[in-house]
Amino acid sequence: MDFILVGHGTTGIAMKNAVEMIFGESPSFYPLSFKPGEGLTDLSKKIEKTIDDHSLSSDRTLVVTDLFCGTPYNASAALAMKGKVKDVIAGMSLPICLELAQAADKGTVSETVEHIIQASPAYTRALSKELQKQPDEGDF
Repeated sequence: MDFILVGHGTTGIAMKNAVEMIFGESPSFYPLSFKPGEGLTDLSKKIEKTIDDHSLSSDRTLVVTDLFCGTPYNASAALAMKGKVKDVIAGMSLPICLELAQAADKGTVSETVEHIIQASPAYTRALSKELQKQPDEGDF
């Protein structure tokens, strides 16, 4: 599988760099930037160029974006609707990208999307909630 990472600013580039800091080289990640002044058409062209330049297979390509219904998501969704990529996930985070790096050579895009959707609730934690789960010192 191949993953196009795109979010506002250089989010996609930062995510690939962070994944590579932890796991090493991640050749299946193709990060893109989305800069101020660029619009939906500009971003669509960048994504299509990445697909064409790297001969990415539409049925093996997943786009990961930062915000649901943001410009990166909307551009990617339009390409998915045209069959140029298999699917789009919104909510890009380091835990999701690490999961993707581990899934790159396993299964299908659909299976990977299902795994990410099922696992994603475990990625968000709050200290206050975690402390509530801890037993009081008097409980020992």
